[in-house]
Amino acid sequence: MSLSPTHSPCPSQSYSRSTLSGTSSTPTPTPYPQFILFGDSITQASSRSLAASLAEWYTRRLDILNRGFSGYTAPMGYDNLLQFFPSTSPSSTTPQIKLMTIFFGANDACLPGNPQHVPLERYKDYLTKIATHPGVHLHDTKPIMITPAPVDEWQFSRLERTAVTTRQYATACREVAQTLNVPVVDLWTVFMIKAGWTPDSNDPLIGSRDAPRNQVLGDLLSDGLHFTASAYQIVFDELVKLIQEELPELTPENLPFVFPDWKKKLGVEQS
Repeated sequence: MSLSPTHSPCPSQSYSRSTLSGTSSTPTPTPYPQFILFGDSITQASSRSLAASLAEWYTRRLDILNRGFSGYTAPMGYDNLLQFFPSTSPSSTTPQIKLMTIFFGANDACLPGNPQHVPLERYKDYLTKIATHPGVHLHDTKPIMITPAPVDEWQFSRLERTAVTTRQYATACREVAQTLNVPVVDLWTVFMIKAGWTPDSNDPLIGSRDAPRNQVLGDLLSDGLHFTASAYQIVFDELVKLIQEELPELTPENLPFVFPDWKKKLGVEQS
């Protein structure tokens, strides 16, 4: 999905200050509702790609906030959530958080013995805690889970993650989403299908060193784990598709501008 901003031409007429500012000297604050991208380094590094594309898609409707934390796991992320997610209802000083992606698992899936390793059941428990945090209910936030993507063992100098283990965490994420009835972007499956994998395959898992090196994964993963621009484009496309199909009330066309169109602001008839 390619996006290009459009700009309304500036009118040649001049207007009085009272027309533009209204009569109130102390206007009530009007905060933009928010879409939080919550995750690890893959989210943290998305500001010039995924976050920028979402900001363009939701121009004048939602603020996109990057809350990615490099190296973090789901339990570590939950600790941060307790500190940054509002504990009060939306108001003129507390923006409503309408959407939040939950994108952990890349670090949780490190092999046992690695300090970042999180056992599978504990990972599932903390995904649940994040998605059911009281603030999520208070804000009527729609959480969207994103499964960890596959890894490419061929690019690793040390084998701290494996293709097979990461698949298990992707499956666990899907299971939590299904249990909670939360929408999920199954990024693991999307990437793997693009790489040539089929669900009924008995061949060694693509991405593992038991399988031939895969060019598609090489193009999507810059170092075997982190995303290239092409990978972020896929995440954006999949998020847009999911929101359009499962949360249509939160597509841009169904959300109002926070501040009115300039013609409405000036009382100009629209042709």
